[in-house]
Amino acid sequence: MVYAEWWPCSQCGEVVPRVDGIKIHTNEQGGKQSLIQRRYDLIDPKAIGELARILYEGAQKYDDNNWRKIPTNDHINHALNHIYLHLAKDTAEDHLAHAFTRLMMAVAKEMET
Repeated sequence: MVYAEWWPCSQCGEVVPRVDGIKIHTNEQGGKQSLIQRRYDLIDPKAIGELARILYEGAQKYDDNNWRKIPTNDHINHALNHIYLHLAKDTAEDHLAHAFTRLMMAVAKEMET
């Protein structure tokens, strides 16, 4: 086993080896596992619930995954529209939840290309 690099662990802060491109973390009990570079535990479940609610409403209105047929720039433009409506104190819709959803869609579309 060759340690190519050493990296700080995002979970405990100690410097951990990166073996064959994979960071290895050892827990307090000596258990070893690959270190994921994502913090799903920091995602707010209520915000995700709002995302799911907006996606549900969109699927009812436009069909499942219709958003995947829309260009990234259109999602960004709609997100900005919702942000500006929120800033203008418009209460016709939950504009932040709609902006969040449109930005998720834009990110997902960009990852497809």
